Amino acid sequence: TVRHIIPEGAEVAGDWRPARVHSASFIRATLRPHTMAGDSDMPNGKMEPDWKTGADGEAEIQCCVGFGAGIAKDFRRRRPLYGDDWSRGTGVGLKIFAPATYIFFASVLPALTFGEQFREETQELFSIPHILCATAIAGVLQSIFGGQPLLIVGVAEPIVLVYYYMFKYADGQSDLGPELFRPFCTWVLIFTALMHFVLAFANASEYINAFTRFSGETFGTLIALLFLQAAVKGLKDEFEEPHDAPVAYRMVNGIWSVFLATALVLLAIFLMGARKWHVGRPWLRALVADYGAFIAVIIITCVSYAVEAPDGVTWDLPIRVACKQIYDKEVTDTWKTTKHLGDVPAGQVGVALIPALIITVLFFFDHNVSAQLAQVDDFNLEKPPAYHYDFLLQGLNTLLLGLLGLPPTNGVLPQAPMHTRSLMGVGQDRSEPGAADIVLEQRMSNLIQSVLVGICLFISPVIKLMPRAVLWGYFVFMAIESFPGNQFIHRITLFVMDIQSLRRGESQPAYVDLVPMGDTQKFTVIQLTALGAVYGVTWAGVYGIAFPLLIMALVPLRQYLIVKWFPAASLRHLDTAEDVEETVEEDGPNVDHKLDKFAGGGVLDGAGAFVQKKHESPVQERMNRQ
Repeated sequence: TVRHIIPEGAEVAGDWRPARVHSASFIRATLRPHTMAGDSDMPNGKMEPDWKTGADGEAEIQCCVGFGAGIAKDFRRRRPLYGDDWSRGTGVGLKIFAPATYIFFASVLPALTFGEQFREETQELFSIPHILCATAIAGVLQSIFGGQPLLIVGVAEPIVLVYYYMFKYADGQSDLGPELFRPFCTWVLIFTALMHFVLAFANASEYINAFTRFSGETFGTLIALLFLQAAVKGLKDEFEEPHDAPVAYRMVNGIWSVFLATALVLLAIFLMGARKWHVGRPWLRALVADYGAFIAVIIITCVSYAVEAPDGVTWDLPIRVACKQIYDKEVTDTWKTTKHLGDVPAGQVGVALIPALIITVLFFFDHNVSAQLAQVDDFNLEKPPAYHYDFLLQGLNTLLLGLLGLPPTNGVLPQAPMHTRSLMGVGQDRSEPGAADIVLEQRMSNLIQSVLVGICLFISPVIKLMPRAVLWGYFVFMAIESFPGNQFIHRITLFVMDIQSLRRGESQPAYVDLVPMGDTQKFTVIQLTALGAVYGVTWAGVYGIAFPLLIMALVPLRQYLIVKWFPAASLRHLDTAEDVEETVEEDGPNVDHKLDKFAGGGVLDGAGAFVQKKHESPVQERMNRQ
């Protein structure tokens, strides 16, 4: 194989340049063409905003220098745009409901899934109504008061895991127990909020520039593993329920649940590939692809009623989602949590500092990365980011939800970049060049989707129609969805992939040809070791709560150690946002065309496809595959 090494600073054929993107998850960056001198960098014909070029006269913010300087700068930049944020959203009329409902369905399904998981892990002290309520409150606050209203917030899988360990600890303490678990959590979130305030006023969000693909994709792959683990555990439990049913019926419930979960995954993947169908009008195929997961949930829920429990029994078959009404006593007791703060022993209040620190580290990474990916350079946003201000608001959200006895929220993936991408071209004349790439930067869509999540609190009879197997299947779907576009996963496949079997027209990331295979494999082994260490800690009983600390440790590991172990030329392609794709110009020698009638393109574009489109790089010279 001949490696095409591009010297740093050299221009690539076609005058292409990499867009600056900090890829901290499984989001694939792209390249955008260099504009000619005098041309606009913006798709709508405008010049680069002053905040991007530095022409706004604002001084550069430094971490731990200037108390609250970053917050003040963010506020000065966003305050004059606040009215425009609302007028743009209302100015497009009913068109705003398309992206709003799209992101609503992308938010509410994970919320239901996490709510069921919370119910299982905390003996119903937290459940679906609590998660929906927290998501709705935080979403409304972000849309109205947030510096970056495009950021979607909600409950994420890592916080579910942290609360699981916190409950195990509280349940094992004679002076806490399940009775004081909620007040203990409130103390944890009070301390968490205070730590957020310290970091926000210390301009700590400037440190997000150190987040690279290595730490981001390791974190994203960990979340995928946790999704799969939760799905397997949930389906395993289906073979043990209903508890008061005969063994034969438990077996039927388990087998039927596995079938429903598998059917959901396959159907969702099939429907989300509707854009590649040759049946139906383009608008219909796009509609099916955008709402494929939600449509699959409805269809599989209907199919689940093909098997029912015998008449006269008190249990369901399959087991369905347990969702209480928002006004049920088990839910309303949450609002009384602050009355019991004084019941938590002083020693346990001190212990609350430990999970508070861990949650702060987790949110600092996850929230900032979500905000980052919602406004990457490829979106060409005109309005400035507000990382410091939004992290301060994240602390206020955490404090409020804690006092209400609810779990905390933070920026979520992949919903945040999905939201931005869904707003591209809204309200624009798409017949004009570049109009389809203009993002409608406003607050209405986030507000609408948050209100819709809140409305779900009052339709629990509808939610209870769904079998739990649908939620476990959705976990598997989210895990699978995160793999395409994840370079880490692709590098793992290189250990077993026959590169010479590629067909003409198929593409591979450019690093495959630009980086020596030895460096690629060594880098992948290091990343696998890091992933194994973090995942292994999650199995360490109550000590597993420390897993966010190991995630954050990946950043200095990459910054100070890995940089010494690899040539700069290799790291430039293995651990930066630029992931150029090269097209194979001719079939490899190991291609068997007898299989052509069975071959087909993938129908699942992955989380990367929710952010931006793939661009194939110009091929400088034909790859020599022998």
